[in-house]
Amino acid sequence: MNKGLVQRGAAALAASILLVGAAPARAAPDWDIVGIRLGMSPEQVRAALSEHAPKAEVSESRRQFTFNDGVGQQQLPDFLGSITARLGAATSALARPGSSGDAETLEVMFSAPPMQQRVIRVIRTLVLQDNPPPMERALASVTQKYGEPPKIREANYGRGLVARWVEPGKAVCGDAWQAPPVDNAPGGLSQYDAWHRRKLAPADASHCSAALVVNLVTRAPGEPLVREMKLVMTDPGYAVPAMRATAQQLAELQAKARKARMDSGTAPKL
Repeated sequence: MNKGLVQRGAAALAASILLVGAAPARAAPDWDIVGIRLGMSPEQVRAALSEHAPKAEVSESRRQFTFNDGVGQQQLPDFLGSITARLGAATSALARPGSSGDAETLEVMFSAPPMQQRVIRVIRTLVLQDNPPPMERALASVTQKYGEPPKIREANYGRGLVARWVEPGKAVCGDAWQAPPVDNAPGGLSQYDAWHRRKLAPADASHCSAALVVNLVTRAPGEPLVREMKLVMTDPGYAVPAMRATAQQLAELQAKARKARMDSGTAPKL
């Protein structure tokens, strides 16, 4: 099949769906993925997950940071890093052709202390193996939920479409067609610093827009059925300042501990 014709056909399909009955794009504070919003607390996320999928297999991952006092490592209290919920098959049918059945995975990441812990990333992956919807229906359901996306294009070498929403009036940080990657460890700051050097982000990260990206994936170019839907929602405007606050806390605790050790050290009796 001619790849150019496939790409033009998919683009035309996307345009026709967006022009017919598409609602205006919703504001970022109104975005949700099965009731989970950016900025929620862990307690609010647990409640939303329980309502959405009471029979899901839910696991929680905790993180802990350390600093060096000049002699050994000192640990801070651990904190909730993420919550993951799984339904159905455990792996993607696209990634593992031998698997079968529908599956859903929800991954929710929280920022680290000392700032208030809030949701900074939500990833929902739906594997649609048993009854995959046609692209037209899948895209229509997305636009009905979130409104008409400001940007939409083909993705995955012609295997589907990707749509992206951002907050009006805020800087779009990072690569144009991805939800900005975020983390709850200070090491994630290197990614933001790289954006800033490439003029892909402002000096003040709190001006970064949240982003919502939906990827509708087919098994092959030109195939009409969507086999996987992946929704990614991130908030670098809160995540990056939270990482900076964590890095500053660790640096201050380390400096204080090293000073205390220097002040209290005793020389052996000779």
